[in-house]
Amino acid sequence: MRVRVVGETTASAEVPIVTPHLFPYRVRAGQERILESVRELGHTGGALLIDAATGSGKTVATLAPLLEHAEAADHKVLYLVRTHAQENQVLTEAKAISHRLDKPLLAIGLQGRQRRCFLLENVVDMKGATAEEHGKLCADRKRATESSLSGGVPLEPPTEIPEGQTVELNDLDGCPYYARVLQSDMDALTERFAAKPASPREFEAYCRGENLCPYELSKKLAAKARLVTAPYAFFFHPHIRPSLLNWMGVTADRVDLVIDEAHNLPDHLRDLASVSLARESIRRARTELIDHGDFQLPDGPGAVRLMEVFGQALDELAGKLGNEEEAILPPNALEDLSLAAIGGTSHRLDTWLGALVAWGEALREERRKNRMLPRSWVHTVALALLSWPQLEEPSYVKVITQRPRAAALEAYALSAEASAQPILTCHLSVHLSGTLAPLEEYRDALGLGDGAKLLSVPSTFPPEHRRFLYDPEVTTRYEDLKNDPTAISRIADRLADVLRALPVKTAVFFPSFDMMERVLEAGLKSELPAPAVIENRWLSMSDLWRSVEGFKKEPGGGVLLGVTGGRIAEGVDFPDEELEAVVVVGIPYPKPTAKREALRRFYDATNGHGWEYCVEAPAQRAILQAFGRMIRSENDRGIGILLDRRAPTFAARLPGLVPIEDLTETARRFYGRRTPWAKGVRLRTSTPGTSGGAAQG
Repeated sequence: MRVRVVGETTASAEVPIVTPHLFPYRVRAGQERILESVRELGHTGGALLIDAATGSGKTVATLAPLLEHAEAADHKVLYLVRTHAQENQVLTEAKAISHRLDKPLLAIGLQGRQRRCFLLENVVDMKGATAEEHGKLCADRKRATESSLSGGVPLEPPTEIPEGQTVELNDLDGCPYYARVLQSDMDALTERFAAKPASPREFEAYCRGENLCPYELSKKLAAKARLVTAPYAFFFHPHIRPSLLNWMGVTADRVDLVIDEAHNLPDHLRDLASVSLARESIRRARTELIDHGDFQLPDGPGAVRLMEVFGQALDELAGKLGNEEEAILPPNALEDLSLAAIGGTSHRLDTWLGALVAWGEALREERRKNRMLPRSWVHTVALALLSWPQLEEPSYVKVITQRPRAAALEAYALSAEASAQPILTCHLSVHLSGTLAPLEEYRDALGLGDGAKLLSVPSTFPPEHRRFLYDPEVTTRYEDLKNDPTAISRIADRLADVLRALPVKTAVFFPSFDMMERVLEAGLKSELPAPAVIENRWLSMSDLWRSVEGFKKEPGGGVLLGVTGGRIAEGVDFPDEELEAVVVVGIPYPKPTAKREALRRFYDATNGHGWEYCVEAPAQRAILQAFGRMIRSENDRGIGILLDRRAPTFAARLPGLVPIEDLTETARRFYGRRTPWAKGVRLRTSTPGTSGGAAQG
């Protein structure tokens, strides 16, 4: 593809910049370092870790040189995202870059089959189906579709289902949406989506209007795309990755990989490698065996009896928790309890579990042939128990948890390194986040090696556009809350005063939903300004999104309440006057669970930075992500307030952090007189002799 230069980018005389021809904007301060580092990486390969402020333009500064390199080297750019909002941003920037080419750039966004299946979206049996189960059903209907088409039998889209009604799974055979994909002119569709790049929502709307399967169509278009976006799991799940590379038509060494919001990746990989087993799953497996006929295991007990033994062992372990929610299990605790109750050896136990896996697989295939959900609880439970003895220290820690509804076992992966190894098979990888520091912790967690390049880009936004304050009068420190019965009510009173002093749209983020509910009940609820939107942990993403969009459109002030690390604090952008103040209540240190303590010890043993990497770094990231909601460009302005006297611990990442003095006067000078002001509100600390920097406007 020949590059057509639309116009040269000019840079300041002080900093000579070699701008990639595909960069579609005027280069901003800070972007030149990203552009040059990514350009160099294209030649050398390897890993580049970039910590750059939210809103600094790191997405487009990464994409432009990577697409230029990928075109020259015949590579493909795979851009991994955590949220659909990030995917939209990537495709928007790709659209801007495509205008600098002599022919359109095809960029395709992949999403999970479950999100994009028109045929099964109203099937009652599909509620709670796993990706594997959904995939088996899809494969069967694809085969039926191909058979029908080869026999000349047309497939019509199913009739429209009245709202609120469902269809039975075994009423469906073949897939007309997949048939339409097979019958489509792929060259014409390629030209259509290259000439008119579509967001995921636009892509799905087009497919619905044309009765095309968006999942299968995006897979076929990926083979012709230069840029593909996808959720993390598409690349890191060992069973999905080979399919992804096959769809893209490349081997891993021709992939230029980008990982957005990379600070989430280590935990994602740990969760991916972990194995959990809920008490409820064992109960369902036992019921499944009873319903389909109990059977005798080789030289052992009945299958139902074995499930009962495992359930009783889990109950006994959970009973020892007392008031604790989670505890580390002694070595071989589950195996010892089970064998003591039923006799036998570890080898024989493996034989019994293998027989249950085979029985469960046969049941899944029988259900599949009958066009039913190919599910077996026995298969799921037996596989988890069969793998249990192999998940040992130092890479794993085994815990028992007592959840609100049921107990569960979990073999939690302490190391993300093994799951991250596919990164090293790519030609290059760029890891982006506004909160990736400390970069060494991320590098070590993924095992990227000392050769990984580390790049920290300080915020280039005008420092006078943001103000960071903290309140030395309150804290959410556990011991203080436990020993002071008035602590929560004082936080509620303090927060009410803060909201009265801020005449702009304000977000308040709590360390947990429990803390938010306690503060609301302690008096804050009646003091909230209108409009007020409160994040509910049980609310669907679509309902939450509608509430947030409504909040954004409201004129004037208002307050949005959520939790640090939650869907709003990390997943939603608020440009311009949609959000101009953020209050973080307390330091969002991770909850001190047994797993967290095991992870801290693991870090201490491997690199000596247990507390820093496992406790301080996550808290710092949560704070910066929350404050990052209000500053999205060099034109945005905002005040960030940390309601906790421990705030100076993070002063290095919060420039100009000072104690609150007269918040009303500070806000008046910072925001101006464009908004009605509460009268008589003077929020001051009682600390004498503090700096007056916060009140100087």
